[in-house]
Amino acid sequence: MTPARRLARAAPYAALLALAGWFYFLAGRIEYVGPADRIGPDFWPRAILGLLGITCAYELAKRLLFGGARSVDGVLQSLMHDVAETIEPPPGEPRPSATRLAWGIGATLGYVVLVDVFGFFVATAGFLAAFVLIGGYRRPILASVIGIGGSATMVAIFMKIVYVSLPLGWGPFQSVSLALMALLGVR
Repeated sequence: MTPARRLARAAPYAALLALAGWFYFLAGRIEYVGPADRIGPDFWPRAILGLLGITCAYELAKRLLFGGARSVDGVLQSLMHDVAETIEPPPGEPRPSATRLAWGIGATLGYVVLVDVFGFFVATAGFLAAFVLIGGYRRPILASVIGIGGSATMVAIFMKIVYVSLPLGWGPFQSVSLALMALLGVR
């Protein structure tokens, strides 16, 4: 591969690395005075931007030094490729369809539009259950349990660990969100 081609393939990663560095600097300027036992609002943006910077630096080095050669690919990726070539789908297995794709896109757009109305917990539980059913799972009760459990887990992670404020919803949905927050001990 020519040096010009290597530079062209590395340029997006260099630009993204520079942007990540700039945003990391800006996130460091967030002023926060709070309890000593809690992380501040600057922690998660800086952690994510740091990981983004590491990823971009890796990809930049890979593109410049190896030209993005296939030999640098991960072991898991090559194993998955080998397995995918040998597996035949079982007879009667539903094939990917444009209808399912459209339903999945519709569910995702509906979630984005309705999360403020229903609140994060209710909207996410509904979205997860719907997505499992759209994917072809045929047990609606278990899909509902998956949706509720997944949503409750995300609420606990976001509110107890990451300290992110989530949409509470309107009317009775807000009551559900507040009850769940009380149950989790979130103030």
